[in-house]
Amino acid sequence: MIYAQNAKEKGKYFCCRCEKPVKLITTKARKYFRHLNKINNDINEREIHLTGKKIILNLLKEFSNVKTEFFLPTIQQRPDIFLTEQKIAIEYQCALLKINLLEERVLGYHQLGIKSIWILGGNYLDDQIQKKHLKFLNYSDRLGYYIIMLDSKRQIFTVFHHIKFIGPFNHIFFQRQIFQERHLAEVLDFEPQGYRLNPVLMNQHFIRRLRQKNDHNSQQVKLDFFQRHHITVEDYLDNRYFVPIAPIYFYPAWQMACGQSKRLLRQPLLKFKTRKKPPD
Repeated sequence: MIYAQNAKEKGKYFCCRCEKPVKLITTKARKYFRHLNKINNDINEREIHLTGKKIILNLLKEFSNVKTEFFLPTIQQRPDIFLTEQKIAIEYQCALLKINLLEERVLGYHQLGIKSIWILGGNYLDDQIQKKHLKFLNYSDRLGYYIIMLDSKRQIFTVFHHIKFIGPFNHIFFQRQIFQERHLAEVLDFEPQGYRLNPVLMNQHFIRRLRQKNDHNSQQVKLDFFQRHHITVEDYLDNRYFVPIAPIYFYPAWQMACGQSKRLLRQPLLKFKTRKKPPD
């Protein structure tokens, strides 16, 4: 990490958020970095991010200890919003973020005893939960596994809660609550009613889909299973029920049912939870 004021004109530098190359710009008044790749720092994205931060700040106006872009020298990080007394960092994440950088930033906050809340917007804004969102998954007893999004243009918060995997192919199920012009505490503290999910039957539709799975890992699981048990995976799983499971697994449920290890997804916000997951 380096300040623009200390950077050398011919040095090579990269953005600490998106890891794309940046150029050192020097004027009579100041020195600053600018992205070479405009896609990651265009005017539209900056406006979305700035507008979102203003919305969040406005919802926190009752707190006197709210800082924006507060620099934490020990970990060389600068959260979008920082509540100094509560030791809470709020990040409004609009640009696509690699898992390694997310892990580094979450770990940095944790080392200082800071809780981090990640609110997604911009490139992550969606009315569904996709695989790209799962690395931001958080957990609470009230919401189960959840993700928060903010549409800064429409000033709408959406809380996707009780997220689970359903069925043999890990279909992502969620419940959703929309908040408009509400206090941020209401967004974080509301208590939704529970919704019981039924097991999913491995019917002929799923069997046909399974037969069409020709990627290397699926083929290897099928071959290994047949060599061990002398029965095809399709015949073994026919009419089997799959219960909803926590959305923390790397492999699909049908593979884990056939002996594939339960490898966890890389989800930094869950790493420091005292309770990793609720009962499946």
